[in-house]
Amino acid sequence: MAFTEPPDPGHARTLAELIAQLRLLKAWAGGPSYAQIAERVNRLWTAAGRPAAERTARTTVADCFKAGRARPNTDLLLAVVEVLHPDPGYVAGWQDVLRVVRGRAEAATFVQAQLGLPEAIPDFTGRGPELAGLAEVLGDGRVAAIAGMAGVGKTGLAVHAGHELLRAGRCDNALFVNLRGFHPDPGRPPVDPAAVLDSFLRLLGVPGHAVPADLPGKTRLYQERSAGRRLLVVLDNARGEDQVRPLLPGERGGPVLVTSRMALPGLAGAAHVRLDALSPDEALAYLRRTVGAERVDRAPAVARRITAELGRLPLALTLAALWMTAPAHRSWLLADHLERLEQRRAHLRLDNAVDASISLSYDQLGEPERRALRLLALHPGADLDAYGIAALTGTDLAEATRIADRLAAASLVRRGEGNRFELHDLIRAFGMARAQDEDAPAGRKAALSRLLDYYVFASATAMDHYAPRTRRHRPDVPDPGLPIPPLTGRDPATAWLDAERANLVSAGVHGVASGHAGLLSRLLFRYLQTAGHIREALALHASATESADPVARGHALTSLAATHSQVGRYEVATRHADEALACFRAAGDRTGECRVLGTLGAIASWNGDFLRSAEVLGETLSLARELGDRVGERTALTNLGYVYGRLGWYAEALEIHGKALAIDQETGDLCDAGRTLLNIGDTHLRSGDHEQACDHFRRATAIAEQAGDRDLHVEALLCLADASLDLGDPGHARTTHECALAIAADLGSLHAAARAHTGLARALTELGERERAREHWLAAREHHRELGLPEPAEISEGAGRTVPAGG
Repeated sequence: MAFTEPPDPGHARTLAELIAQLRLLKAWAGGPSYAQIAERVNRLWTAAGRPAAERTARTTVADCFKAGRARPNTDLLLAVVEVLHPDPGYVAGWQDVLRVVRGRAEAATFVQAQLGLPEAIPDFTGRGPELAGLAEVLGDGRVAAIAGMAGVGKTGLAVHAGHELLRAGRCDNALFVNLRGFHPDPGRPPVDPAAVLDSFLRLLGVPGHAVPADLPGKTRLYQERSAGRRLLVVLDNARGEDQVRPLLPGERGGPVLVTSRMALPGLAGAAHVRLDALSPDEALAYLRRTVGAERVDRAPAVARRITAELGRLPLALTLAALWMTAPAHRSWLLADHLERLEQRRAHLRLDNAVDASISLSYDQLGEPERRALRLLALHPGADLDAYGIAALTGTDLAEATRIADRLAAASLVRRGEGNRFELHDLIRAFGMARAQDEDAPAGRKAALSRLLDYYVFASATAMDHYAPRTRRHRPDVPDPGLPIPPLTGRDPATAWLDAERANLVSAGVHGVASGHAGLLSRLLFRYLQTAGHIREALALHASATESADPVARGHALTSLAATHSQVGRYEVATRHADEALACFRAAGDRTGECRVLGTLGAIASWNGDFLRSAEVLGETLSLARELGDRVGERTALTNLGYVYGRLGWYAEALEIHGKALAIDQETGDLCDAGRTLLNIGDTHLRSGDHEQACDHFRRATAIAEQAGDRDLHVEALLCLADASLDLGDPGHARTTHECALAIAADLGSLHAAARAHTGLARALTELGERERAREHWLAAREHHRELGLPEPAEISEGAGRTVPAGG
């Protein structure tokens, strides 16, 4: 096939479509082999000064042309485009499209599921046959799929049916999620099922570090956790069967309700409910309940014409009823309302009943509320609070709160838990269209810039309380002069970060060009890492690597490396860290170089390469001291002491840990001191000095209790219990492990619980209670499986051991 013009990448909306365009480009260029393309790329890179170690290979180039990849190698793909058609403008077009496609793929990971159902619609009317059918299907624990057009009331029916199921005691609780299958904003694509499962598992009590990385693993654990539970799952606004199937809890799970604008015939065994507009009588009954029976009964024929004008759609009827019952319009005759509706329909750009009804509510608002609605439709996240509204609109908090209340009263925004607000998809589409028509591009850009500035400054403030010790390693952020919540103290800061997490990541993905992505990546690194939010961390840090600033790119790559190493992807982590090191050295940024060297050293130790780790960490320590970075020096000492202990260099390890402890005492960080004491105790334990080990473990335990640090407390108890067992005191080991297990269960830490069960099994075996010991061996095995960790031989042997009759 011959092409006169190269393919246009602008036709691609997904990564798969972009790869298809790349294949067309290869054909347009004469069909060179992958080896030939690799050779051309290497010549291009060599001319640009890239080192020989970064040369690409035929197989790597071939991977660029494969569909189904989660994330492309951006540098290589653009280099392939350049050697196939070396026109700067053409390559720049590919770069722009690739950024959009990647942003869309990352946006698909942002989801906000909830435990429990949204509030039921107070004036729900009709749908008797549909409710009866759903009650039968859901009562049997089956799947029901509700399909119908936009605004027909699918979500309202699903929520109402779900509340009836809960009231009847057929289910104890519910999981609810908006799958965003048909969102008006192309920047908010359908949600990735893996992201939904990640959220569901956390809501079901699975800690972040225990959530599997792959979709099959998440599905398997979700089905295990759902088995036997009286749990209703509502999957709202689904795009299609492929999005829904991984989210079904399986045969042993509870009932499932799916809503979609599309019929879903591929859902095997599901009962299908096709939802149409309300019947004439149901629509009239709804008007009687909302507008007033007396008003409607005085002119029933006019009332029926009003419902027909609104398409008998629940959303349109709800908004029209609010208009008709507003104080300024209560004196109007129904005929007046009908005439206004007919006139509005005649002049609408989008001539449909829903747009007409939204316009009626929109037009009765003051300009501040109308402007706010238009700007809210541009918000890149799912919901926001009054502070976010204040940032978008450039108003003070009191005015933003009044605006939000007025919009909620007009049913143009939905008020959720914690006074957070979100837009219905149809209203968002309406608001986006009106923003295009009524607001200058500069005004829209300024509003989004204020919002991103707010998120960055509030994040910096929250992190100063969440992780005060690492304040020096975060960038300084100027105060934009916008109101922010009272984030004084770690608990309020953590609560805000948890509530805004999806919005902050969305803001980062949206704010690559403006530099906000790089700032949010650096600011939120410690929070996302310690809280185990791996998916969000990968999306945010990966977006920030698109920064044109080499230092910002270096920090994003370092954070990306640390996140990959957190889940055992050491090869990928090392590659990102090496690239970050090159960025920092090219920019002459010694502080960034110190950070990434510490990350490289830690990765090597986690991968078991202790000699390499010791070498890199020694370099890190020297650089930290040269820079006067006491926090960085303390971190390097701690990691180096750990490595020396694993190498059997106990005297050197103790000396290094002693220096780290001196810094802890200098900075006054009690919890860091407790962790250093644990490291010293661990070194004594490995060297055979059990008494010294126990002494340090007890001191760490006392510090944990004093500081209220429960993570440190459970770690100290586990160490102390293991040491007690080694000293021949299984009774004390048993008691201490039981305390540790109780804290681990309360924290939701499967790692700590697995260690506690293993220690209890060992202690009970020593005490001769082999039957009870086997119960703990089995529990430890289950936790290792949930964590996806290899099962130690000790656990396999203990779990498989048969207990003789009589104990």
